[in-house]
Amino acid sequence: MARRRWVAGEVLEDRYRLQEPIGRGAMGEVWRAEHTRLGSPVAVKLLHEDVATSIHAEARFLREARACAALRGPHIVEVLDVGVVAGTAYLAMELLVGESLGARLAARGRLSPSETVVVLAQVARAITRSHRHGIVHRDLKPANIFLARDEDADEEIVKVLDFGVAKMLESHSLPASTLTLTGATLGTAVYMSPEQARGTREIDHRSDLWSLAIVTYQCLIGEVPLTRPSFADLVVALHADPMPIPSAVRPDLPPRFDAWFAKGTRRSPDDRFQSASELAKALAEALAEAPGATP
Repeated sequence: MARRRWVAGEVLEDRYRLQEPIGRGAMGEVWRAEHTRLGSPVAVKLLHEDVATSIHAEARFLREARACAALRGPHIVEVLDVGVVAGTAYLAMELLVGESLGARLAARGRLSPSETVVVLAQVARAITRSHRHGIVHRDLKPANIFLARDEDADEEIVKVLDFGVAKMLESHSLPASTLTLTGATLGTAVYMSPEQARGTREIDHRSDLWSLAIVTYQCLIGEVPLTRPSFADLVVALHADPMPIPSAVRPDLPPRFDAWFAKGTRRSPDDRFQSASELAKALAEALAEAPGATP
């Protein structure tokens, strides 16, 4: 099925005039748009029509709106509206100015310890909020972490994007129910916890904490710790291969960070950090004496 090509100038439901595409992913594309009634800038995420033929994909897309709307915090992208037009589901969100963590790492290679601590502390606040609401993100990666410029305060605010594959824990008001396929491996493989990679249905918030440890490693080292030529090989490696020692790759990192990373990537969730706030606090302590640890 050929994908519909959206063009600049199209108006969705007499409210959002598309201006230019600003992002594209497996599930959809994001456009800069204008609210025709208010004249305000917004970002509009449109679900690919071929993806929408799967009821599970469309349900995940619409669930992103409910998840983000329920969370509402300074470090989570704000969802303004949701709907379906001509068979295409869409989200209207706040338009962010800045760049993703993935784009920054692609340009610079890696971050300083102090920059890493600042970014991860704000991500941890967003994830703490989502976990408090019973929502496991399941797709934490640099592309879903946005470094937004706050021109009034002359600083950056870190925002977590894309709760489209979030799992609603069954003990809360937004249950996963039948929307989570048994054995499904949503998310991006190199950031997945071992339990997520093998398709375990009942993953919990500690899977996100594994992903945060992988993102932290990439911020400091400039690459992810494990890569393999196929998903099957990666799953085996996640369960059997030793994780690298960060200071063996970057000698200026302190042994305390080696210990932090080892705990963050324990195969058993019970042996990892148990909350995002604990993880972020321990990271700041682990990197306190690293070169470049202070701004």
